[in-house]
Amino acid sequence: MSHETVYTLISEAGASWLARAEEGHLALLLPDPGVLDEYPEVLPGHSVLAPLEGRAEIDGERWLAYRWRDGERLSERLALGPLGTVAALQLLLQLLEGAAHARLLGFPLGRLRAEYVLLGDDESVSLAAVLPKGSPGEPPLAGMAELLFHTLSGQLPRRDEDGTIPLLSSFCPEIDPRLEAIVAGALGDPAYPACEHLLDLRSALTAYLTELGELDEVVPEVDNSPLGRLVRRMENTDDFPALSRAIGAINRIADADTEKLQSLATVILRDFSLTNKVLRLANSASYSQFGGGASTISRAVMVLGFDTVKSLAMTLVLIEHLTNRDQAGALKEEVARAFFASLISRKLAERCGYRDLEEARVAGMFHLLGRMLTLFYFHREAQEIDRLVAQGEAETFAAQRLIGLSYAELGMGVARNWHLPDRLVSSMAQENSKPRPPRHDSDWLRLFANAGAGLMAATLAEGEPARFKGFLTVRDQLGDVLRLSERELRIAVDEASRETLREAGVFGLEAQADGVLSRLRHLAGLPSLPGMASQTAAGVGSEDAAAPPPSPAASVPAAELAGPAALPLAVRDSDRPEVVEALASCVQEVAETLVGEFRLNDLLRMILETLYRALAVERVLIATRSVQRNAVVGRFGFGTDIEQFLPRFTLPLGDSEDMFRITLVKNADVLIEDIDSPSIRERIPDWFRRSGPGRTFLLMPVVIDRKVVGTFYADHSQPGGLVLGAKELALCKTLRNQAILAIRQKTPNA
Repeated sequence: MSHETVYTLISEAGASWLARAEEGHLALLLPDPGVLDEYPEVLPGHSVLAPLEGRAEIDGERWLAYRWRDGERLSERLALGPLGTVAALQLLLQLLEGAAHARLLGFPLGRLRAEYVLLGDDESVSLAAVLPKGSPGEPPLAGMAELLFHTLSGQLPRRDEDGTIPLLSSFCPEIDPRLEAIVAGALGDPAYPACEHLLDLRSALTAYLTELGELDEVVPEVDNSPLGRLVRRMENTDDFPALSRAIGAINRIADADTEKLQSLATVILRDFSLTNKVLRLANSASYSQFGGGASTISRAVMVLGFDTVKSLAMTLVLIEHLTNRDQAGALKEEVARAFFASLISRKLAERCGYRDLEEARVAGMFHLLGRMLTLFYFHREAQEIDRLVAQGEAETFAAQRLIGLSYAELGMGVARNWHLPDRLVSSMAQENSKPRPPRHDSDWLRLFANAGAGLMAATLAEGEPARFKGFLTVRDQLGDVLRLSERELRIAVDEASRETLREAGVFGLEAQADGVLSRLRHLAGLPSLPGMASQTAAGVGSEDAAAPPPSPAASVPAAELAGPAALPLAVRDSDRPEVVEALASCVQEVAETLVGEFRLNDLLRMILETLYRALAVERVLIATRSVQRNAVVGRFGFGTDIEQFLPRFTLPLGDSEDMFRITLVKNADVLIEDIDSPSIRERIPDWFRRSGPGRTFLLMPVVIDRKVVGTFYADHSQPGGLVLGAKELALCKTLRNQAILAIRQKTPNA
């Protein structure tokens, strides 16, 4: 905007003026509290935030000029009466989204008043409040709480002589007490649960709307802000939607899920490469302190914990997608830099006693998401940004010029679209000044991520003077608030360097001649090597190799397949060593689990997952007896369309002579090569054919004290697709027998 812009005043409202700029667009003029000595830097691009475009003078007084649109001010609408509850909360959630976005990026906010909120003719919402960095600003939570009170009651929340704000119910007797408590807490009433920052208020309102069944209406459509345009460009590629789905599928598995292990294992098992990488990490030296090996995702979750495996999976998915492209020289190096930064963040969190080290690691990785996405999806723009930076321009301003917003803003915007946790989104913001002491998890994560990125850049800088200066910069800005000395920072970096070299191969990161990994080897005094295959620690092999299993169990004698003579059997002439090893490893893991505390469902999932992966079947499940239905019904499992198949797998226990009932009655383990084989075709019941089953399947009943408890089932869509060797079959039966032992332990009356 030109410094000579002339504004024509249109109307005055409260402490503001509506004006028209000489270019023709509308502007809202607010009193300048003395924050704008120069013309403003480019401010965060968000559809709710009205851009601060310059300043104006009226009779010698200075005013801030915000770009405005046609519409009605919120104050004008509230003069007619309060908004309905749902409409008020939806409006506040949009304002909170914009305000939180600005605050997370370090921009202060001015007064939050109804006349500074525009209800656009196009149903958009704009807030004129964001100020340049370094300005004093106003407490945003108090302002948002007062706006909420105003929209719900139609009245300004005026304090009485004691400084107390009246309750909403004094103006709106019909107000829901739960909502009144949220508003009172945000306004600072000590009698109600407090909201300590904007994200707390947003979470409380979101939860309340969810209970009302109105949450879906809150999310605005994709906007035309710089972020909106960039996201649409990415969504038009082949891989970004797949990346979004993969991240979203893992992120949606919450601690509150009653069967979160099942959900997480199901998501990971859909991707063969991801499965193997998670297992290899679970068995790596970095996680040896948890004890025990893991040859299944279910076992890995039991040993390492749900949060650890979830965090590893999310990081692996991001790396897998961002390095799976030919143009990847610079991109793979950027991913390697982020990977190194993430491990520094984890080491810092460990030294600070933070409770969730893997969360700190993910924060460190995602802190650089915006730059990685730009390199991947907007490669030319990224190259031009790097050119401008090399000429001395600040990276933030160069990114603003080329893509319309900073790397941090892009990363945070995409993270919000993926519905990542607020504390992870906030960790992606840049700390541009000396921060205050951390009070919440989000503060800690942001400090770890910023320190990790700064120490990574310092370590990889060219020349010892640059490295020394970089360390001092991080120490001076963040060392005190983290309570870590320069020596402790260097120790954390050294430990993270070794861990990076040890784990890089598992994550599919390769060394380049002058790249990150080669630089780390050089700094560690190790010789340069041409590829990661020879650099990684013992036990880490090619990308898709199976996870190193624990020592195999003792040999299990092969047993003849039991069953009616009329039922055809399908047995290989020889066993496959890799299948025998995988099954034997699971036998040992189950045996180790049985001697300690365990959840029955988790142990059964270990067995199912092993059958699924080792036998290369399309579906595997366990079905249990329902006394009410007099049937054995599908309970849980893995594989193709398993959620749709489970309710269809209902095996009646009546007097029929079909193959399933005979198998259960005789307690016979049966492997059917082809359900359309003449010798078996008539014994396959209609319910099974209608359920869309495989053409070949394995059935292993679970019978305790001559009582049918359930059955294991595995299938393949092709005839002959599931054929087992004698030892393979014997090990499958051993796993079934271990399941019976576990059921006896947990349900003595079974």
